[in-house]
Parts: sequence; C-alpha cells; structure tokens
Amino acid sequence: MKLIDEIVALLSESKGSLTDALLKTKVLMHRIGYRELAGWVNDELIGYPPDQKVPPYRVMPARLVGHVSNLAYSHNNMTLPILHLPEKVRVQWEQNEMRGSISVLEQLAIKPDQHLMVPIGPEFHHLIDKVLQGYNVERMWLQMEATQVVHALTEIRARLLDFVLNLQGELGDVKEDEVKEAAKSIDAPAMFNGAVFGDNTTFVIGNGNTTNVSNVKNGDFESLAAALKGAGVSQLDIQELESAIAADEGKVIAETKSFGPAVRGWMTKMLGKVVDTAWVIELNVAGGLLTNALQAYYF
Repeated sequence: MKLIDEIVALLSESKGSLTDALLKTKVLMHRIGYRELAGWVNDELIGYPPDQKVPPYRVMPARLVGHVSNLAYSHNNMTLPILHLPEKVRVQWEQNEMRGSISVLEQLAIKPDQHLMVPIGPEFHHLIDKVLQGYNVERMWLQMEATQVVHALTEIRARLLDFVLNLQGELGDVKEDEVKEAAKSIDAPAMFNGAVFGDNTTFVIGNGNTTNVSNVKNGDFESLAAALKGAGVSQLDIQELESAIAADEGKVIAETKSFGPAVRGWMTKMLGKVVDTAWVIELNVAGGLLTNALQAYYF
C-alpha cells in the first residue's frame, strides 16, 4: 500500500518529518476503518491539553537556574537549591511536561546546543531566598537540554514505526481500494496499543517468522540482560547498559517512569543502530522493546 510505504519511508529516515508521518498516519487510520485510533496521533500533532496526562517520554528532567545578587555581588545562571522545598513543589520543579505540538518539538530539536527555559514567577522567589545566605533571586527558571527533545522524538518515531510495520506485515501487498476490507481481519487496536503504549511487564521479540514473549523482573539485571541478548543485543551493548544503570543510580523518576540520562543516551544509541542496521533485529519490535524492557526492570 503506497500510503504505508510513504509513512515507513518518513519514519525510517532520521531527518524525515514526524509531522508529515503523523498526518499521513491519521489518513491511514481513516482508510483502514479505525479512525478512533487517531486520538494519540491528534495529541501529538496538536499538543496535549493541560487537563490531560502526557506520556512519560514527554516528561523531561529539569533543574532550577537563576540570577542571584546581594549588595556587593551577583551570580548569573546559577543552579539553585530545591531539596528544602515541600515535596509537591520540588517534584514539579524537577521535571517539565513538554505539551507542545510535534512540529514545535521538531523545531526545538534543530538546535541541540541550546537550553529550553520555562520562567518561574517572582512570587516564588522567597522560597529560594531563604536558603541563599544573604543573596536574593532576581530571576529564575526551569532549564532543560534540547537533546532531551531529540530523545522524545526518537521514541515517538520508533513507536509509530513499530505499528506501521506491523500493520504492513499483516496487510501484505493489498490494493488501495481493498485495504478497509482487509483490515477487518486484523486486530488493529491491539496492534496499535502494543506498539504505541507498550506494557510494563512483557514485550514481544520478533525473530524471523517466530515470536517469543520474554519477561523482565523488577530490579533483576540478569533477566533484563537475557531478554536483550535474545533480541540480538550484543554483549558489549548489554555491558554498556549495565554501566549506564549504575551511573544513573538515584536519577530515575518513578512517578513519571523517566529513565536517567545515561540510560537515555544508551537507548538513543541503540535506536540509531536499528536505523543503520548495526543492530540486527526487526524494526517492527525494536523501538518498543527497549522502553518496555527497561520500564519492567525499573518500575
């Protein structure tokens, strides 16, 4: 089917427009008779409203930064303390929800050397002033790295690619005017939910024409390593993951199911290997596999 081929081409190219891929996916949902599945696609295209929970990959670690001064000195771009704050405030300032449309995220990702900033109003300055030993906050904000946006885009790309490739494999070389009828014999909702939203305890590993379900136990790296090895991940990459997990100790946010920076970097590297075929695994399972396996290990 030409439309599916076009979506796969956009998603397989690291510089392919995710906005275009999502728009074409929305058309695809209507053509196969499952337009109700386009809810996630719409949220990604338009952005997530304030009253809706955002997916974990759109929750990014942040740090509180500001300009402070007293009568004699001033310090700019200083990381500000937050451990003394009430837990509710501290959690809100340790992370930021990226609710903007996918086109906005793509624009932010163009300049990975820049910081993303969310201003904090002066009515909150007193919360920090009291621990600055004579200094006062002039201005403060939450600061994130633009590279975190790149990671979020990579995850969206991988999840959508999983679904589209699975769908393509089930439909086969069907004609455009026959696709809706052919889709009736496919459990598209289950296929979509599995690829896009995943599962916290199990994931599917594809190997040729066979499929194996592997379980990862919470906190058990041996079971995680075994599952990844069965999916074709090299021993060297598994060892690098173990080092990344150790480096991220204390940096994982359970409430939002957010991984630490070292593990996120490892995931980005592995997804890059999928694109250039350095990691020998079927594309239709690779993206969701890493996320689901690590979520099962951590949470």
